[in-house]
Amino acid sequence: MLKTLRCGRRSYRVLQDTVVPRRLFLSEAYRCDEAWQARLQAPLLQKIHPENFFLELEQKQNVQGKVSAVDVDMFANAIIEKYQVKELLSLLHNLRCSSETSNTLESTHHAVIKYLLNNDCTEELVYVLHDRLNYGIFPDHHCYNVLMDKYIKAKDYANAAKIAVLPMLQEDFDNPITNTLCLYSCYKHLDKPNDWPEPPAPVDDSKEEIKIRVKYLRNPFFDDHFDITNPRDLVGKTLAFYGKHMNNTLGRTCQLRGLMLYRKYDDIRNLMDQWLNNVKHNVLYEEVLDLIKKDTENFPETENSSQIENIMSNLSNFKSENFSTGNVTEVLENEVKSAIDKQADTDIAEQLKKYIEWEKLREKVLESQIQKIKVQARLENIQKIKKEIQQKEMILTFFDKEEEIELKILQLQAEEKAEMDRVLGMYNAETKLKKLEEEEEYVPPTIGKASN
Repeated sequence: MLKTLRCGRRSYRVLQDTVVPRRLFLSEAYRCDEAWQARLQAPLLQKIHPENFFLELEQKQNVQGKVSAVDVDMFANAIIEKYQVKELLSLLHNLRCSSETSNTLESTHHAVIKYLLNNDCTEELVYVLHDRLNYGIFPDHHCYNVLMDKYIKAKDYANAAKIAVLPMLQEDFDNPITNTLCLYSCYKHLDKPNDWPEPPAPVDDSKEEIKIRVKYLRNPFFDDHFDITNPRDLVGKTLAFYGKHMNNTLGRTCQLRGLMLYRKYDDIRNLMDQWLNNVKHNVLYEEVLDLIKKDTENFPETENSSQIENIMSNLSNFKSENFSTGNVTEVLENEVKSAIDKQADTDIAEQLKKYIEWEKLREKVLESQIQKIKVQARLENIQKIKKEIQQKEMILTFFDKEEEIELKILQLQAEEKAEMDRVLGMYNAETKLKKLEEEEEYVPPTIGKASN
């Protein structure tokens, strides 16, 4: 009997651990998956067969040199299968390289991200989002939040941090859920910063030296924002950016750690003086001292160690009332949950509204494009009819205007003779003309079967 109770208690514990998992952050309802799947029931998308449609768009690209933004939008919204990733990226790149890129629909950005996310194409997704110049995909707040939430739940903090730096580069702090998730993603990533290695420096493997004449040399320029490629700098600037807008103990702690990673030592000294004069109590979380020491241990030896030691010395002079106790990660988790409780319902309602608006806008833009094509076809048809009428008129009035036509012919012949005389008057003209005639008369030899 006792053995049975022990087994039952053990089974209950296992069941409790598996059936009632701890939910982190965003709920399933926030993803709006049902509403997103409902787009496929739209009459416009039901008419599209992705394989055939891609071939049509590829042919249009080869003939006209570009494809319309609404066509790319319909393809991005219609595809489901993973094997069409390369086709989608090819269309996005072609669209980005044409003048139609300014007409890209908002739903295109959302559809591309949703498609790559649902097919677990993490590598392609991160690459496309960071290569804005060649693909031009910019997530909205809903996409930022869903992406970071998924990677956080999967404990893939490196990719979560790669998403978190994107709204910072756009200097976007309008959505509180996005702001807190960015801080949390970067903070958790710093536990294992090596998961996001620095990109290798480009290596010139060309063996031949090629000299190109240029009008002027452009001086090297680094904008300290979009040109940043070092993961440590990107994460540090993200922490500093969003920490600055929080204006509380947690925000100041994130800002200090971010500026240390970003190596803005003068800004740190100015901020510490400002905090001591204006805040005094609960300026920072005490835990940040150990975290900064851990971060600076991984700095290269070429870093300015004297400035780091000076900052650490100033921090050690802070009084006990300047520090607040508590675990920063737990405080961040509470900030994220608080932001979700306040903002999630609003975000869901806005996203559902957008899906309806995007469908109507797509139909409107497509109808407008069809009307333009019809107008262009009519104009071309009118020009064709006018040309046929002119030819018929010329035939019917030939004898009435015979003398006028003959004069035009003589005039053209005179112009051709004058041009020929001008060419013959050039140096060594006869030799060059004779060479051209020989090239025109050249007959390539026939290749027959070799005799044994």
